[in-house]
Amino acid sequence: MITTIKNSFFRKPIAIMLSLSFLLMSFTTGGDVGVVLNAGTSINLETVSTIQSDMVVVGQIVDFRVKTDVKVDNKVVIAAGAIAKGQVVRGQKAKGLGKEGFVEIQIKSVRAVDGQEVYLSGGNVYQEGDDQQTLAIVLGVFVCILFLFLKGKNATVPSGFQLNSSVASTVTINA
Repeated sequence: MITTIKNSFFRKPIAIMLSLSFLLMSFTTGGDVGVVLNAGTSINLETVSTIQSDMVVVGQIVDFRVKTDVKVDNKVVIAAGAIAKGQVVRGQKAKGLGKEGFVEIQIKSVRAVDGQEVYLSGGNVYQEGDDQQTLAIVLGVFVCILFLFLKGKNATVPSGFQLNSSVASTVTINA
């Protein structure tokens, strides 16, 4: 008799909990796996703003914009206009004795349509200004010693400067 009471007492709540858990389960289909973006896929980028060697510091993050949609199987995986990040790895402003300024930026990553960060490789930007060292030395020796303080030109990467980068490793994106 006690077993009959136990069985009837626990049977209904267990049946209800099992029914609810079955109804609340989420089922996924095999078609929702995502799109594979292969390593080496080319991405067209452009600078968002003008970058000057006298205005940047090493480690500074610089923004680039994706120029065209990146598609895989007719699905956009990286949208045009997405912001890619680059980092200044070397930079120096123009110095005396006609020494030019330079800046080098390494492209790091971009966000895919699902919010995932896609790492990039290649497509580094390197610009240097005009070297005026010979002019500074010649004028400094033959005209006036003060010309030795003549500075070279700073490097400038104009807004809209275009470059290509590529995907560093294969990733799956939910497009």
